[in-house]
Formats: sequence, C-alpha cells, structure tokens
Amino acid sequence: MDEKHLILEQYRIYNEMKESFINRSFLVNRFFILITAVLFFGLIFTKMLLFNQFYLLLGVEIFGLACCMMWISNQDAYSTIIKIKYNAVIERLEEDLPKAPNKDEYKELTGKRSQKRVILVKDIQKWFAILLMLIFFANLLIDFVNLIIVSFFNV
Repeated sequence: MDEKHLILEQYRIYNEMKESFINRSFLVNRFFILITAVLFFGLIFTKMLLFNQFYLLLGVEIFGLACCMMWISNQDAYSTIIKIKYNAVIERLEEDLPKAPNKDEYKELTGKRSQKRVILVKDIQKWFAILLMLIFFANLLIDFVNLIIVSFFNV
C-alpha cells in the first residue's frame, strides 16, 4: 500500500470516528432532554398538586438546575473535542490529499452562518438548555420569596 492510500485510509477512519462521536453527543443530548423534561413536568405537577411541599419543590428545582448546567457543559465539551481532536487532525490529513472536503464544508458553513442563513442543532439545544435553566432558577427564587413572605407573616 502506498503512502496516498494510507493517508486516505487514515482520513476515512478519522471521519468515521468523528461521525460516531457526533452521534454519541446527540444521544447524550437526548438523555438530557428527557431528564430535564421529566423534571420540568415534575415541577409543574408539584406546583399544581403538592404546592405546600417546599422541600420537594426545592429538590426538583435544584436537580433541574444541575442537569441543565451539566447539559450545557457537556455540549461545550463535545464541541471543543470535535474541533480540536477531529477537525484539526482531518484538516492536516487533507493537506496530503487532492481534495479537502472537510475544509470546504467548514468554509461553506461559516459563510452561511455569518449571513444568518443556518442555525445549527447544537445552537438550538444550547439555547433550550439555557431557557430551561432560567425557568428552574426563576422558580427557585419565587419559591424562596414565597417562603420568606409566608414565614414573615406567620410570625
């Protein structure tokens, strides 16, 4: 096998690894979507039916906040690893190949993003996680204020 074939094989392997890594990140995001959705509906259920269970509300809100923070952190980690570990290596391998489809795809994508024509799924997921985190945090603040008001007037 000559050097060009070896480079092409390495390129193919790295692209497959990158795709499997991206698929794994989507699975992790689905997990966080499911967990935060369950917590969100649990929060709604608790507020509607068990509204005087302050510690249950507090637990759901804090756990929801923690899940959202882990979700955001996880998204950033996957994005960074893909950029550093896979894209950099693939781009270096493309220097020895006649065509550079990864570089071309990246140029096209950044061009479209700068013109606001493309919204990536990762952007939507991150904003969704931030929105849910703000909802859990706002509910936590509201419940603390309610506890303080109730405690103040019951004295």
